[in-house]
Amino acid sequence: MVAPELSVELCGVRLATPLIPASGTLAPEALGEAAGVYGAVLPKTVTLRPRQGNPPPRVAESPAGMVNSIGLQNPGVEEFLRALGAWEVGVPVFVSVAGETVEEFALLCGRVAADGRAAAIELNLSCPNVERGGQVFCAGPSAVEEVVAACRRAAPDVPLLAKLALEGVVQNALAAEAAGADGLTVMNTVPALAVDARARRVLLRGGLSGPAIKPLALRAVYDVASAAEIPVVGCGGVCSGADVAEFMLAGARAVQVGSAGFVRDPAEILAEFERYLREEGLAASELAGALLPAQGARPVPSER
Repeated sequence: MVAPELSVELCGVRLATPLIPASGTLAPEALGEAAGVYGAVLPKTVTLRPRQGNPPPRVAESPAGMVNSIGLQNPGVEEFLRALGAWEVGVPVFVSVAGETVEEFALLCGRVAADGRAAAIELNLSCPNVERGGQVFCAGPSAVEEVVAACRRAAPDVPLLAKLALEGVVQNALAAEAAGADGLTVMNTVPALAVDARARRVLLRGGLSGPAIKPLALRAVYDVASAAEIPVVGCGGVCSGADVAEFMLAGARAVQVGSAGFVRDPAEILAEFERYLREEGLAASELAGALLPAQGARPVPSER
């Protein structure tokens, strides 16, 4: 039996499969195990200067996922680029960046673009903006537009993906598109809290990932893909091949696998997706947006 075609095109980059590890969920040491599974690799988010991250505890289990607050621990962009060769395993390398100011985002994008090895840059817009009192960059369309426009000027020739949070996702997506983003990653973790009842204290204040957020992420992908014309990367609660298919049908061109990679072999997820395509007689590229309203007849969806 002929194997189904798994390749997709994302922002001008050809991916052998539609799977991408969500930023921060794949260590360089595990790259060998992921050979042939991911269409691109995406290292942990990098900042302008080194960060130690948050003190422990950083992770707490929940009934359908986990709450984490790592704090963007990373060695800073210069050391990151010196070690980037470890990520070059024959597939495109996407780089995730985060800044505390618009200028920092622009400097990061300019530096990564000048290095020349990144096939695309993902802007982590869920980090605090110190210029706006600590509000996250994707708290509103004006902030999204400002940072994406600055990054577009700093890296005019590298595809830019804006990674957005759930709140206000459609309007923020449209703002990113208007400012020059080439694609959108939808979505980031959902604000959450873990409590230790025995110790009567807050255990962890962070972001929820895993199966619990999948229906929210599916809705966000569908609404954004219905409103925007640039491609969408789905992210949030992907744990199986069926999940990959659902996100693509809802409008995703590619799909990120995050916390599921800690408990499942991503090769199993890809095999399940491949089996689905074979049974349905489809290629991966035929799925993207199959459930969306016809182009040209798409209203801007309500955020509700």
